[in-house]
Amino acid sequence: MMTKLIFDGVKHELSVINDNGGLISTWCAYNNIDSRIPMRHLPNGTYSVEDRRSPHYHTPDPEGPYGMYGIIRFTVPGHFGIGLHSGRAHHRQNPGPQHATQGCIRTTDDAMFQIRNIMRLSPLTTIEVRNNSGSEAATATQRYQARIYRTVRAQII
Repeated sequence: MMTKLIFDGVKHELSVINDNGGLISTWCAYNNIDSRIPMRHLPNGTYSVEDRRSPHYHTPDPEGPYGMYGIIRFTVPGHFGIGLHSGRAHHRQNPGPQHATQGCIRTTDDAMFQIRNIMRLSPLTTIEVRNNSGSEAATATQRYQARIYRTVRAQII
């Protein structure tokens, strides 16, 4: 049995699908990328998962960059180290899934815990990124960057 992930950039949803095409579960997730990173969004497409049976380990910390359960890396041509993780659960600016990454998709610790448990029984094969490259996703990114700019500017003034 094999499972796959689907990320919808407009709905901000991450879903796990079983090998029969059935929905296992859905969680909140975002692909908000730090404005200093040249990549504006993770391109639509289907990517091979590198960590199929368990997330790649990082020191467990809900406030850390990868959260409690590590990162599930997938192969994105030209972008090393892209994956799915949680972290920054209570950050003062845009906590949890909405907190910016360096290209990754961020979700919750609860989602990562459940996905990790699913992976143990049924390895992940792919992640499909949908609705993340079009004008709707770009508009959402611009709104996010404008919020960051206004917040930083207010702190400086």
